[in-house]
Amino acid sequence: MKARKKILIVEDNRLNRELLCVILEQDYEILEAENGLEALKLLEENKDKLSLILLDIVMPVMDGYTFLGIMRENEEYSAIPVIVVTQSEDDTDEVTALSRGATDFVMKPYNAQVIRHRVESIIRLRETASMMNLFQYDRLTGIYSKEYFYQCARELLTDNPDKEYDIICSDFENFKLVNDMYGVKVGDRLLRKTAELLLRAIYGKGLCARLDSDQFVCMMVHREEPYSDDMFQRITDSVNRQTIASNVSIKWGIYVVRDRKTEIEQMCAWALETARSIKGRYGKYVAYYDDEMRSRLLHEQEITACMEQALAERQFHVWLQPKYRLDGSPLADAEALVRWFHPEWGMQSPGVFIPLFERNGFITKLDLFVWEEACRMIRDFDAQGLGPFNISVNVSRADIYNLDLLETLTGLVKKYGIAPERLHIEITESVITENMEMIIHTVKKLRKNGFVIEMDDFGSGYSSLNMLNRMPMDILKLDMQFIRSEMEKPARQGILRYIIGLAHWLKLDVVAEGVETKSQMERLKNLDCDYIQGYYMAKPMEPADLEGLLQKQKDAAGKKRKSSGTRRNEKEPERVLLLIDEDKTIFQRIRDIFQDDYQVEEASDEDGTVTKLALYGDRIDVILLTVSLAKQNQNALWNLAVREKKVWNTPVILLGESDAVSEEEALLMGADDFEGLPCRDQSLKMRVLKAAEKGRASRQ
Repeated sequence: MKARKKILIVEDNRLNRELLCVILEQDYEILEAENGLEALKLLEENKDKLSLILLDIVMPVMDGYTFLGIMRENEEYSAIPVIVVTQSEDDTDEVTALSRGATDFVMKPYNAQVIRHRVESIIRLRETASMMNLFQYDRLTGIYSKEYFYQCARELLTDNPDKEYDIICSDFENFKLVNDMYGVKVGDRLLRKTAELLLRAIYGKGLCARLDSDQFVCMMVHREEPYSDDMFQRITDSVNRQTIASNVSIKWGIYVVRDRKTEIEQMCAWALETARSIKGRYGKYVAYYDDEMRSRLLHEQEITACMEQALAERQFHVWLQPKYRLDGSPLADAEALVRWFHPEWGMQSPGVFIPLFERNGFITKLDLFVWEEACRMIRDFDAQGLGPFNISVNVSRADIYNLDLLETLTGLVKKYGIAPERLHIEITESVITENMEMIIHTVKKLRKNGFVIEMDDFGSGYSSLNMLNRMPMDILKLDMQFIRSEMEKPARQGILRYIIGLAHWLKLDVVAEGVETKSQMERLKNLDCDYIQGYYMAKPMEPADLEGLLQKQKDAAGKKRKSSGTRRNEKEPERVLLLIDEDKTIFQRIRDIFQDDYQVEEASDEDGTVTKLALYGDRIDVILLTVSLAKQNQNALWNLAVREKKVWNTPVILLGESDAVSEEEALLMGADDFEGLPCRDQSLKMRVLKAAEKGRASRQ
């Protein structure tokens, strides 16, 4: 049942109150007060629910005029309409009441039809005015709403055909960071202060409105002198001085109105796109919509119109860019990159269509296609004996908001029969900063289910130590622009070595993107970077070409083993990995992981361990020992491993429960590294190879 509107009757005469109640109670909920003081209490309790007040003038304690005066001075009460009732036939009473803020005036004795009509009409007018006010003004900033701006702008253009106008749109850069860092209240204050500055700047010269969230629009008479970056930088500086969020940047786009047949909404859209086009450009605050911008936007419209068809016709191809370890090991992994071969336009730049797809949401469909292709390639490489070879794929903010990532990715790896750790998940730094709590929750679930997490583009914008500390990840990918800028500095002045060192301290491997020269590679190698990716080693390539590289790598490894066998007994490989554990399942898995790198040997007790140590000696590259066995029999097996460390500098990696306590306990015991159980193939392999390299270096 619809709630009835509420009316307050303020009348000292009980019979008059009862008469008004009889007239109105069928349609309204009635509140009663005998005088102005009592009415004020009811007004405070019901200020948001009252639709109208019927007010007598002559009353004890507090009369109607005093009540009106108090009411109209309070902004919370002033919008409630008041009908004054009196027995006096003197016109001065009516004039006085209306001058003090009354909405209407009726005489006693009451005419039921007149009373009902007046009440209904005034309530309807008030609600209509409130709706108009809500329609015209933005509730947060108080300036025009988007819809009312469009209406006024159309009228302005129609009424002034001889004048030229400029549409000026603004867009904050990374406004969501303000809300994340300082809170929504600070963000709202920033928007209100921006609106105040714009309103003062154009007062009497044009229109100003809030388009959306952190976007504003102004319409002014055309300015012949071009707008400068300095002018808009001063506005940005003024905005920054208004709140504690003092590092925001605002970009401005200008559309000069020439074709008045164009819809005002389209003009604003073009101006806003122009503002977005200069995001990320330091020192650039304003840009004009021109022919070049028009061509780009028209091309984007064409792309949007055919993107679904392009995906259905498999115009999108997945290419792979290899990653190489810097320890001299062969080709390690690859990153999946999408390429678009349009039948008429040719190859399209990802720099054009990827940002567009991220804005219009199509990126989720495209990403699903790329993920599935990557899983299929991993399976096919394995089937040809070219694995284990891992592929990393990108995840966008739209994927996180629109998909159940865990369910989707788990379904894909199961469909193609591959382990989750074979599909690396790349999440860009900008996505992480946008909604960190949600991302952390999602990433934790992915890692718990075996997926390897890479933070992409680190150093591209808003990196923080807090992000590294809180975000669960396995690999840190350094942004190519950050790498280039660091390479221009003397080695002792750069911060790259400290970032790599910090990443290693956090048990993260480091990938450097965009490596283009030998000198860059050598410097990264000296800084103990783990992987490099870039044109110096290999450009993005078709899967068939990468398959050829893997095949050559496999053939070369076979020749090397064959050549080694002619000089030595083939049953006595050069390097041995010793696993000390009782679980045959773990042994089988370790042997599968390291079949191309080591002869894997197993011992399950003290006697077996002594035998293996005596048999292989300095040829043991790494010892893997489970924490549970290490602590048995007064640490007997751990003591054997420690002896081996002292004699041959053989690294020891402890395996145990995957939690911070077990890891800390293992490192305090003196282990070279720790891997949680159940171990992830790629993570364990990286730790073993890295520990082995350091062990061999210390023995030289």
